[in-house]
Amino acid sequence: MFDLTNASRIIKRARIKKNMTQSALADLMGVTYQAVSNWERGSTLPDIAKLEDLCRILDIELYELIGSKDVEKTEEEKQLGKTNLADATADRIAAIAPLMPPEELMNLISKNKSKFADMSILIQLAPFVDGELIEELSDDIQPNHIGEIVALSPFISNETAAKLIERLESFDDFDLDVGLLSALGPFVTKEKMNQLSERVIPEDLTVLVSVAPFLSQEALVKMAERIEEISLEDYLIGVECLGPFIGKEALKNMYSKVVS
Repeated sequence: MFDLTNASRIIKRARIKKNMTQSALADLMGVTYQAVSNWERGSTLPDIAKLEDLCRILDIELYELIGSKDVEKTEEEKQLGKTNLADATADRIAAIAPLMPPEELMNLISKNKSKFADMSILIQLAPFVDGELIEELSDDIQPNHIGEIVALSPFISNETAAKLIERLESFDDFDLDVGLLSALGPFVTKEKMNQLSERVIPEDLTVLVSVAPFLSQEALVKMAERIEEISLEDYLIGVECLGPFIGKEALKNMYSKVVS
């Protein structure tokens, strides 16, 4: 199974072993150093066309980067015409997705849509196929937890992300914290963020900095009001960081919760 986080660690470890800076690797790959930084943070994967060059420069095996020796074997079988991908499992197809031409991969998925009706598979495939196909596949999928939606959000529309969230909201055990809420911020509407914020009880005032840009002032003030106690240090940080979002008057009103 392809693991973006594991791939990022392998790239970073191999670069350091080569005593190579991110800029030097970027020059050899013909990309910006920001691209290399994104690879090592697990935000993105190098273009499929550049994977072989990356492995050659860093002296790593392609199957090591993808995450499984089974991937190497599958690719060899595929080249020899011994593997019928139409009969392959969704897990196996997701594992070799980085190696396949996008059009071939999308045609394969489109002909076997029911096989890919699983959120974990969809998350693996999302970086390598068209967003419209991912949205179509997500129509009948039930997410297991909000973290899955966070992972898929960069590849789908605001509307589709909201629909997936609503499927979770119907369950009594739907859970959300400030960290997950802030991760959703860039990918859902402010209206949806305001609605979701009603479910969150922040532990302290400073954590609200991460969600402040994505909420209305009213929703942010309500979140702050749900904090039971505020330390003097958190309050002072809040005055400095949240003032532009929450208003100094609201912060003054919260001073009654400050504990020494």
